[in-house]
Amino acid sequence: MSKRILYHGTSVKNVESILAEGLSRFWEGVYLTDSPESAARWTGFRLRAMGEEEIAVIKVLVDEDRLEPGSDHSPMMIELFGVGESILHDGPVPIDQILGVSYYGFG
Repeated sequence: MSKRILYHGTSVKNVESILAEGLSRFWEGVYLTDSPESAARWTGFRLRAMGEEEIAVIKVLVDEDRLEPGSDHSPMMIELFGVGESILHDGPVPIDQILGVSYYGFG
């Protein structure tokens, strides 16, 4: 089974529960992308608009057979925000597949 390293951007407020429980499925799955910069740009845009000052990027190692193309990074979004590939993980990502967390400030 082939594995792939991917990234998930989220609010810093969610890190404690993610490290304790893993990444929960949100609607159709867990949204991931191909680089930490892409995760920070995509989610950071929304979090900054909500008044947050920092973003957490979760690095995961997942099975490729649980991945499918996501639909939230349209060609326009990729060009405007410089975000990368949108990937949807079928189901939650357990804590043993979390490799680490990086933090990015908006300053």
